Amino acid sequence: MTPNSAAAHDGGPFADPSVSSRSPTASDPLSPTGLPTLGIIVSALLLGSAGLFVILAEASAPTAAFLRCWIAVIVLAPLAILELRHHGLLPSKALVVAAVSGAALGIDYVLWAQSVLDAGVGVSTVLISVQVIVFPALVWVFGGSRPGWLFIACIPVMIIGMLLTGGVFGADAGAANPGRGAVFGVLSGILYGVYIFGIHHCRKAAPNFVVAPVAVGTVAAGVMTAIAGVALGGLDFDLGWDGWAWMVALAVFGQALSWVLLSISSPLVTVPRTAALMLLQPLSAVVLGALIAGERLQPAQWIGAGLVVAIVWVVGGGPEALRRRR
Repeated sequence: MTPNSAAAHDGGPFADPSVSSRSPTASDPLSPTGLPTLGIIVSALLLGSAGLFVILAEASAPTAAFLRCWIAVIVLAPLAILELRHHGLLPSKALVVAAVSGAALGIDYVLWAQSVLDAGVGVSTVLISVQVIVFPALVWVFGGSRPGWLFIACIPVMIIGMLLTGGVFGADAGAANPGRGAVFGVLSGILYGVYIFGIHHCRKAAPNFVVAPVAVGTVAAGVMTAIAGVALGGLDFDLGWDGWAWMVALAVFGQALSWVLLSISSPLVTVPRTAALMLLQPLSAVVLGALIAGERLQPAQWIGAGLVVAIVWVVGGGPEALRRRR
């Protein structure tokens, strides 16, 4: 989903302008043409593959969300402890914000995993891109930072794109429940935006911490997935060796590694470049869904996915980047 960071993208696929303020130059050993750019590309591809891992694991949505969180905690905990030893305790405000936003992420994960099972890898991953509208809107409402006219103009286009992608004019015949999957995908994206908004403030309160807020948020998300699992009939851990292997891959590559890479890399790359590179997440999800999961999107869904990707590019600063190149 998302599937979805500490530096600006914790769980989110797009840069936070307040964090990515550095403008690297070609002489910088960590320039946009070097390791940070590679880190963002790898992160985007890993996040784009998360939905495929859910399908291959053949786990229920609550089980997939639960294991995704708690296996990731095992990976993140040692890194978080090292960070805490180096910088001291996480400030109380950052701790609370990370926990609350992580709880939203936990619900997001359950909804997104069900969206993947209902509508497919590509559709669900494209739909969570609604967070690029939700996050700036929350900053506008609660932070007083009014977005420009271009952002406001993009909102109805994004809505049209999501309706088309969700299958309002035809969906993949092989999708289990495309209507419900589309609704859950959009709700997941909204909660994703809430999580990114929380981490945005968490980074302000504790700028020296990268892994610890991610770990706290992941624990909180894990608690919420456990509650959801009990409420929805329980968790099923009888996945077989293959299922467990795919769940470990989801937690390590689609969760812990992707977020940490994004947290480290995004502050070293400009916002427009980061946003453009992160388009690889929904694009790779659509490609993987078609090639491996056998998904067949209808023409209207392709048009909708294209609109969503275009809006993500515009909101992420793509036009500004083109003007600068000229």
